[in-house]
Amino acid sequence: MDNPTTLLVAIMYTTIVVTGLVNVLMTMSDIVGGKRKTHPLHTSWILLLLIVYLSFFWEAKAILDIEGWDFLSFVAFMVGPMALLFATNLLISPAEVEKGALLDRYYFRQSARFFFLLCLVQFWSVGLDMAFQTIDASTYLTGFVGFLFVALTLTKSYRLHVAGAAVVWLVAVARAILQAF
Repeated sequence: MDNPTTLLVAIMYTTIVVTGLVNVLMTMSDIVGGKRKTHPLHTSWILLLLIVYLSFFWEAKAILDIEGWDFLSFVAFMVGPMALLFATNLLISPAEVEKGALLDRYYFRQSARFFFLLCLVQFWSVGLDMAFQTIDASTYLTGFVGFLFVALTLTKSYRLHVAGAAVVWLVAVARAILQAF
């Protein structure tokens, strides 16, 4: 990596990813410490965000192999981490329990925007795979999860959200296994 522009892109990417990772870790710290209450389904998504951020951070090394950055490619590359950060901040904002808001209602008030942003992240990731011609089984899993997020954006069914979380957890495990080999 001799290109200083590549280094600047990597720094910006990791800054956004680390910001989101720290937000998730601080929220989890509050949950574990009993300072914040969340619905179990809500907590499940927070834990999944942790896995996503660790994956994004790990894949930052791929940036160092890219040469010839221009402003448009830079912006396109930052869209995914920014959408993930926006989704994270939406999900981790504390419920106003003292005002009587029920935790499950709070989750569903946030869910459509949260899943829409996660859908954007998934389709961004598929777009990167297509642009870099690195389509593999993981790309298809990512696309599948993107369409699942579209469905979760459109429904307020608790059962479907639980099923969606279970499927995404299975896909996260499958992706981890695929990355290990």
